[in-house]
Amino acid sequence: QYVLGRWGFRGLDLAVDRRALIPRPETETLAGAVIDWLRGEVRSRRAGGTAGGTASLQVADLGTGCGAVALAIAQEVPEATVHAADCSADALELAGENLAGLGRAGARVTIARGDWFEAIDPTLDERLDAVVSNPPYVADDEPLPPEVSDWEPHLALRAGEDGLACLGLLVSGARARLRPGGLLALECAPDQTAALVALASARGYDDVEVLDDLAGRPRVVTAHRPAADPPAHQLLSAVRAVRAGGFVVAPTDTVCGVLADYANTAALRRVYAAKRRPESMPVPVLVSGIDQAEQLVMLGDEALEMAQRYWPGALTLVAPRRAAADVGGDGAAAGSTLGVRVPDLGWLRWLASETGPLTGTSANCHGADTLSEAAAAARSLAKPAAHVMDGSAPGGAASTVVDVCGRRPTVLREGALCSADLARQ
Repeated sequence: QYVLGRWGFRGLDLAVDRRALIPRPETETLAGAVIDWLRGEVRSRRAGGTAGGTASLQVADLGTGCGAVALAIAQEVPEATVHAADCSADALELAGENLAGLGRAGARVTIARGDWFEAIDPTLDERLDAVVSNPPYVADDEPLPPEVSDWEPHLALRAGEDGLACLGLLVSGARARLRPGGLLALECAPDQTAALVALASARGYDDVEVLDDLAGRPRVVTAHRPAADPPAHQLLSAVRAVRAGGFVVAPTDTVCGVLADYANTAALRRVYAAKRRPESMPVPVLVSGIDQAEQLVMLGDEALEMAQRYWPGALTLVAPRRAAADVGGDGAAAGSTLGVRVPDLGWLRWLASETGPLTGTSANCHGADTLSEAAAAARSLAKPAAHVMDGSAPGGAASTVVDVCGRRPTVLREGALCSADLARQ
């Protein structure tokens, strides 16, 4: 490729040299996934006859390199405006040369220098339809063939001890930039897909999927910001309230709940006082994912299988508490077991990943019914909430509670999952 100085990518004839990575065939899978999704969005908007049906789709290509993905999207999706960014001046110079040869489609591509999201116009926050990236994902100590290590820029290859540093930053940062329902698409190494899927779920994305490249290897992870996500200002207010030691009343995926920092003894006692609940009665805990759950409890093989199958979802696992998970040393925060659950609502998982594990108890005084509307539920408590999220809970069955402390799991409470479902795992 360097001898020829040109390389093909989805029908584009691109200039390539040592200023940026040469586009790989694997990256065509990444570009194709985004292009197909954008085309589907165009069809859906046209069919729906919505006011935004003719509006331009806003796409950010971060770490654009020679511009291959950004230019392919602009060429193949006339309705897309693409914001391409890179921290390397050399790479952007090469991308600019390729942009100059794109023709009329090039008018819908902007190029900016900056570190990931810093290069994207902040007025696009919560307005991007898609964020796409083929970031560095090679571990610092992973050997590379000479034709790669001697010729291609290390800045575009290396990404920390496990190769996940840039991928993690993109997963965390994209959520606030995407519109509800927007797409995140990332290329990674085949052995990184499981970790990336877990991270995306913990950060509150929905519909997380893995796509194979042309050689049949897992290569691309796609995920969506939930379409029903609360506005950013509501989410940030909830974070501030929890971090300050207050509690939040919010609609959850079952009933309205009281959310507080489980590691904060004072906050936990506020929750008990607000509910007039005896401290001898433990409260369940909401976590962002299995990794966070295992910081609090010990999950055996069978419990892990259940978690992998039913989380996020309406399953609470009561498991042996880790010593480090004791809070305060007395009352309901202490004890030998703890009930943990990964909620189905993406924003709740995101909140737990931002603040740490959260109380997951219902928003009602002890023994009273839980009101479905969050503001009304908050007024029913004995203490004021620091923040109330708008909306109403869907109601329906509570989570199924399963004790996984013994040799065999034991259903303590039937709920949304019945015993027969669990027995079929």
